[in-house]
Formats: sequence, C-alpha cells, structure tokens
Amino acid sequence: MGKGTFIDRVRAAKLAQQKAGEEIMRQFMADMYTLALNDPEIMGKDVLGYKRLRRVLEGAIKYHDLFHDALMLRSEADYLRAKLDERLRKIIPPEAFAPFEERYPKIEPERYEKK
Repeated sequence: MGKGTFIDRVRAAKLAQQKAGEEIMRQFMADMYTLALNDPEIMGKDVLGYKRLRRVLEGAIKYHDLFHDALMLRSEADYLRAKLDERLRKIIPPEAFAPFEERYPKIEPERYEKK
C-alpha cells in the first residue's frame, strides 16, 4: 500500500494546487506593479526604473512572507492581522483606513471558544 491515506493524498494535492496558484498570483501581481510603477500616466515623472522596481518587489516579497499567515486559519493569524493594521495605520489617513475585516470580508475572523 502507498504512503498515507487517500485523504492525505487528496489534501497534499489540494495544497500543491493552492501553492501553485499563490505563486502564479504573486508573479502576476509583481508584473502588474512593475507596469504601474513604470507608467508615466500613473506615476508622473517619478516612474521607477529597473533597480528601484527590483527593490520595491523584493520588499513586497519580504512583507508577503511576513504577513502571509494573516490570511490563514492559524493561531497567529489574529496577531498578524493586528500588526498589519498597525503598520498600515501609520501610512493611511484615518478617514481612508479600513480595518482588516473590511479589506478582507471573505476571511473568517479567528474565534476562540472553550471546548
């Protein structure tokens, strides 16, 4: 008999498919930001060239890796969501800021219940 149960193999295949989708979307978003940040109609005269774009994209990957678990159903998700909002509040004016729950309405909030 093969390793693991049928359910384990289905979960592994689903996880691999999800990871592939995430990698595709990450690259696609990098391409879209590259185009937008180099477009004079969007950025004016202050477009980003290759070197600055590279720094921005590497920084975005760093933050993606730091905050990715905020999107997952994991015990540290609520902490990461709060830290993400904390950082964004320093950048976005209060009248324009939307908390995590509003920005990501399809993500279930973490629930802590006694069993």
